[in-house]
Amino acid sequence: MEHSIDFWELLKQGKVTVTHLNTDYEFKSFNCGNTDLNDFLFADSKIYLKYLRYTTTLLETENRIIAYYSLANDLLKISDRQDFADEMEGCRDKIEFDFWERFLNQKMYPAAKIGRLAVDKDFQDQGIGTFLIKSLVQSFIRKNKTGCQFITVDAINDNTQRTIKFYENNGFKYLTMNDVNRESRQMYKSLLEYI
Repeated sequence: MEHSIDFWELLKQGKVTVTHLNTDYEFKSFNCGNTDLNDFLFADSKIYLKYLRYTTTLLETENRIIAYYSLANDLLKISDRQDFADEMEGCRDKIEFDFWERFLNQKMYPAAKIGRLAVDKDFQDQGIGTFLIKSLVQSFIRKNKTGCQFITVDAINDNTQRTIKFYENNGFKYLTMNDVNRESRQMYKSLLEYI
């Protein structure tokens, strides 16, 4: 059974801090159980930061990293217009009538991509990933600095389907059915439902 920690309270108390990775950062311990995600953090995240590909944000205590996520700019490209219109129907009442048709007729939409999101094994199944998704959504709604209507992710598609289910439970939808049997599934979440 999943339980949740009140991270807002821990943040207020200073027991957990949010750190934006910089090139001088000295890594603390972290192991999410996935070699690729661990390796990205320790070997690649600073390189990607230096060359402006991803920014990485850490959730940490005094002596360890609890979780991290990396973000990049993205474009959501829609190939099946009707399926997309059906998916977006729930947002229709939030989008002014004059803008609705123009919105649906776009071929690409501004988005932010979650390049990586991982939680240390000792902190999994406590609601931290969901906390991070909700925090990202609120950040884009409140501080929309570049124009961002969607969050995208290429979710790991393995035998356990754990990552896929996590993103489904957090309101992400499939972009296409063409990647069902691939290593990752393209998924997206609309930010328009929160405006």
